[in-house]
Amino acid sequence: MSIAIDATAACTPKPTGIGRYTEGLTAALSQRAIRLKIGTRYSHFHHRNHRLQISDSKRFWIQEPIWPLVQGVDVLHVTDARVPRWPLLKKGTPRVATLHDVFHILPEFQNGGKYATEEFTRKKIDRYRQIARECDRIICVSEKTRTDFMNHVDCDPQKVEVVHHGIDSHFLEETRGNDAEILESLGIPQGGVLYVGDVSARKNLKGIVEGYLAADLDQDHPLLLVGESTFGSGELESRIRQAGDRILRIGWQKQEILAAIYRQSRALLFCTHYEGFGLPVLESMACGTPVVISRSGATPEVAGGHGHLCDPADVNSIAAALKSALNSSKEDIRAGRDHARRFTWEHCARETEAVYQRAMEVH
Repeated sequence: MSIAIDATAACTPKPTGIGRYTEGLTAALSQRAIRLKIGTRYSHFHHRNHRLQISDSKRFWIQEPIWPLVQGVDVLHVTDARVPRWPLLKKGTPRVATLHDVFHILPEFQNGGKYATEEFTRKKIDRYRQIARECDRIICVSEKTRTDFMNHVDCDPQKVEVVHHGIDSHFLEETRGNDAEILESLGIPQGGVLYVGDVSARKNLKGIVEGYLAADLDQDHPLLLVGESTFGSGELESRIRQAGDRILRIGWQKQEILAAIYRQSRALLFCTHYEGFGLPVLESMACGTPVVISRSGATPEVAGGHGHLCDPADVNSIAAALKSALNSSKEDIRAGRDHARRFTWEHCARETEAVYQRAMEVH
């Protein structure tokens, strides 16, 4: 089987959720009986040194609708919720898109530009509908994403399938003796409460910060924010500064460093407004660190009953769930770790390959 993948999401110096999905899936697919052709949109030429490179695969640039001229490909797959619009020399080549969430089409989050510009929201909604019309198979990364997509977009349910993410091998390692040294060298304290993701309004950072402060933990458990500032972070930055040294900005980290931070933290505080999946939940549990998650979105599905649930709009609920997580038993932590470690990129690749097969059977 020959697969052409638009892997643009991974062409960045600081890959996050979708980029890391693209990296993990593509690497695992390369270990199967698949010939890969890995594409990058020309808009990312300035990041060309970060193009995804997999051994024994060919790389190409994409400039829609001019090139590439696709030949000898059985399936086209775009990993960041787009419709492949490449000139197809072989008409009718099956097209597959991965859909990570439908946040922007949900009525409760269409809040006058609070979470994204209105133009960006409109483009995302148009893209959801294009995917429904034009793709032969749609991979949703959770049952929650699939349900929300089907509830708000007119689409044939037979072509929408669920394939969960995997997690990187760094998060499967046991605690290493040099974790403390790594963190000390970076000025990152041990024993903190952790948040991993964009610092943005969409991620409920206001609720996370206020819930953490309401828990009134001692100074040995600062809130560590691992991630970059994105849309709507201005007000949040001011509140973070007001909290002084109780909240520390860590910035984006490589996966091997992130794994050490998880292992040396007391809990993950990840009560976002909505997640289509939520990789940090699995990563944290796999490292033996309990998680606080929202009752909404896909994180309860991902955590599989091993998360400490809260109402993301209720500061006291967040604080109570955080205290519960900090008092997790060794048995609960072990059960969460065992659950998380069942999510592998190998399993994701195997199920994705099956989706490719079914897309080919349609033509």
